[in-house]
Amino acid sequence: MVDNHHSQLVTCGTVFQGTCQSRHLFNISQLKVEIVPTFVYPFVASRRSTHPAVAFAAPGPSNSVRLYVGTDDQPNSESLWYSRQFTCGVARRFLDTDKIFQINEPNSDKDGPFAVLTSYAATSSSFLVTYVSGFSVEGFSYFISNQPNVYPATSSTPQSSKLSQVCHEDEFFDSFVEMPIICRSENKDYNLVRASTLLQPGSALATSMGLPTSDYLLMTAFYGDPDTALCLYQLTDIRKQFTANIQACYSSSTVHVGSQFQRSASNTNCIPDLQVG
Repeated sequence: MVDNHHSQLVTCGTVFQGTCQSRHLFNISQLKVEIVPTFVYPFVASRRSTHPAVAFAAPGPSNSVRLYVGTDDQPNSESLWYSRQFTCGVARRFLDTDKIFQINEPNSDKDGPFAVLTSYAATSSSFLVTYVSGFSVEGFSYFISNQPNVYPATSSTPQSSKLSQVCHEDEFFDSFVEMPIICRSENKDYNLVRASTLLQPGSALATSMGLPTSDYLLMTAFYGDPDTALCLYQLTDIRKQFTANIQACYSSSTVHVGSQFQRSASNTNCIPDLQVG
């Protein structure tokens, strides 16, 4: 990942158990930060090449720039999950301090800048979250992932894509929410995202869609055996749907999802799960 804010290239890999290095952009053969296996929260990416990580630099609290990472290491035991739990979900890490790649210490309620899976969800062979892409825009960071439709899951549970959102100024990820994202044609729903990008429309596209060129669009490529589809979503529509989902979640005593995430006793277990599409 290129971090222009701090003139560094961040490299992470499976060779060293998902730890990272910082290299000078003007000469990537020169290390700025060596791998330090003894610091707190050293593991950033997965140990497995089949379990990709998505990472990008984006704003964080107090005018900082942080590293946002989404990956699912899928450890095979609770003891391994304990040491690698922050590679099982989404986390925000330091980029420009002596704590580079580390995470703020959780508070007394064990809340911090992360949304990680419980040990049961993370070690389940039937519940793998595969991160596809991520981006940052207008005060929020987003991740798109493919995962089983429901939790708990079995080996036969269908897969779908989800879009998650977290506010840059949220120190403890209380604003972290996710919802399914689908692409609909006249006779078919496409449920699995293969790639996506965020763009602002040129004048021709903006005119044809009746949008100002300042608007943001999320373009996604979906796979739906045997064919594929492209869908465009307005960021304003995504934001509205997230807001509606949150309101529905907290105004209902029956809409409680998100049990796959580790939450403190002070946190509600209500992570909206209504869809955009």
